[in-house]
Amino acid sequence: MKKLTLIVILTLLLSACGSGMPTIDPLSIQTAIAQTAAANPTVTLTPLQTETPLPTSTTIPTETSTPDPTSTPTETPSPTPDLRVIDADPYTFLLKAEDLPKDAYYYLPNSEWISPHRNSEVVGGWGVDEGRAYLAATGRIDGWWVSYERGTRTVIAPEEVYDNPVLFRTTAGAKLVLTQYSTCSDPDTKYIPVQTDLKIGDMTNVCMYREMQSSGENRVDLLIEFSYRNVYHTVSGWGWEDEVQLDYVAAVARTLLAKLEVMPLSDSVTFEP
Repeated sequence: MKKLTLIVILTLLLSACGSGMPTIDPLSIQTAIAQTAAANPTVTLTPLQTETPLPTSTTIPTETSTPDPTSTPTETPSPTPDLRVIDADPYTFLLKAEDLPKDAYYYLPNSEWISPHRNSEVVGGWGVDEGRAYLAATGRIDGWWVSYERGTRTVIAPEEVYDNPVLFRTTAGAKLVLTQYSTCSDPDTKYIPVQTDLKIGDMTNVCMYREMQSSGENRVDLLIEFSYRNVYHTVSGWGWEDEVQLDYVAAVARTLLAKLEVMPLSDSVTFEP
């Protein structure tokens, strides 16, 4: 309405100026404005409706986000290692005659074939400096050893079966014996490693010592070292080479492992000899 009124006013003013007509008085202008307003009544505009009504919901659709390639992935925490240990006299899991195959009739010849193996004996055998260093590094507490003799010649089996269990304060200490103090890797012992995929307990070493006889045949000592938690075992079979088989000695070692697996566990070792 305001734009139409101005156009009419400007038209009248320009016409007056261009035709040399007398100046139009203000009263005439006001009359023209009034007449124009009467001829153009006010029109109320109605907003156009869209063809598709806008949604009334305020919920914004969730878009599937694409991971930021530069973001750091969240790491899954590793399970807490079970560091519990066996807290018992190593005599508890020493090889017994009843643990061996019945058909070989293994027996203990006399009391000299079984004995505890104290830390003081380790120091005496290794020397003070080396022995004490070994005890400090491994946390050795106590050990035992035993050897059984075969009671018949009618079966193929080692003439003697030996076991030496040792108790340590920690699992790491028992493993350290197999990695740094192993009989199988000590060149002074003349044991040669045996290539095998045998796995008993947490860690396993297998080796053999051969001694040539005048007959040309070998007497051998087949040795299996293994650890389970904080316990270490050396198991060996001694005899003629054709009688000492890895499967036989391994079966004895597995029997000893089964005894360890059912032992109660503790947070620390309190046993002292």
